[in-house]
Amino acid sequence: MNEKTAEMVGIILGDGHLHNKSNLITIVGSLEDLDYYDKRVIPLMQNIFKKTPTLRRRNDRNAYYLMLYCKNSMDYLVNQIKMKRGAKTNASIPKIVTLNKKFIKSFLRGLFDTDGCLKFSKQTSNLNYYPRVQIALRDSPLAQELGYLFDYLGFRYGKWKEDRFNGIIFYQISGKKNTERWFKEISPQNPVHTSKYEFWQKFGYYIPKSSLAFRKQSLTQKFYK
Repeated sequence: MNEKTAEMVGIILGDGHLHNKSNLITIVGSLEDLDYYDKRVIPLMQNIFKKTPTLRRRNDRNAYYLMLYCKNSMDYLVNQIKMKRGAKTNASIPKIVTLNKKFIKSFLRGLFDTDGCLKFSKQTSNLNYYPRVQIALRDSPLAQELGYLFDYLGFRYGKWKEDRFNGIIFYQISGKKNTERWFKEISPQNPVHTSKYEFWQKFGYYIPKSSLAFRKQSLTQKFYK
């Protein structure tokens, strides 16, 4: 077990799936996740599993699929890491992930990069300036256990369940200092999230529904007086 493996466990528990019968590991993300897959997830899988996954775009679902067929990799995740195959309704945080702070932070990085989001509300302003780190999970042991990791690291958070969203459990870490601490200590790697954070840091607000391409362009553009 190391930090890279802990991050991969978070990625799989976020947007991944261990097939119930075949030795197939799948990770599914949006079209804007392409850079994240190319520069982060695929190198991690190559390092951990010594195999290169297949990357496919599914236009019918506007998504990218990463797929790895490998018995040894599946055996490692199930028998040594103690992850569960099939639906994630019974998913939990493997105990080996909680051995130290570095593993926990790496795990949270993978989970947030795939299943989290950075939101901004207006509060009393006309601009969306108030940051909120959010992770939403289907009710499961994993969803219930996540709060213990935040407690251990000293992150203050809100937690609630939305029955109208089929019982989704939401965790939210709010405010400027908490968000800055999250990005410093957890160090997310998905450009979808980091570009939002950098845009907010540079301009002091966020533009809802802006694209990754727009944020990248805005961050590199020079303004002259």
